Amino acid sequence: MDQDVIERVKALADNYLKDHGIELVGIIYRRESPGMVLRLLVDTAQGITIEECEDLNKFLSEILDKEDVIEDRFVLEVSSPGLDRPLKTDRDFERVIGNELMITTFEPIEGRRTIEGKLASSGKDNIVIDALDKSITVPRNKIAKATLKIEF
Repeated sequence: MDQDVIERVKALADNYLKDHGIELVGIIYRRESPGMVLRLLVDTAQGITIEECEDLNKFLSEILDKEDVIEDRFVLEVSSPGLDRPLKTDRDFERVIGNELMITTFEPIEGRRTIEGKLASSGKDNIVIDALDKSITVPRNKIAKATLKIEF
């Protein structure tokens, strides 16, 4: 049932997302303290704005009511996945080429389990990090966690 709702929401939102250059990073439909929550995490190449989230929320509210996708009461949330979200997909890595990353691996790569540096390139099987002292090729299947290194 929950997966059916998620698939229908994806289908209904698909054209809107494409037309506005918005990527659906994640979608969750589950019971939380206020009741059922439908949460969409979205982003763009330049980062998502509050206005873009509000516009998508309005669009989804109208179409979900019209199409009667969800029978029960629910809360709709549209937001950015946040700067500190883990990088997982090819698209996630491609989007941050040139940025500083913090990588934790399942096992040591060139004697390190934590690698910090600039993402030089990203491929299907490996990423290359320009660390302070050298370039390090990290197999994607050895990455336990990868995040943007946020400096304040």
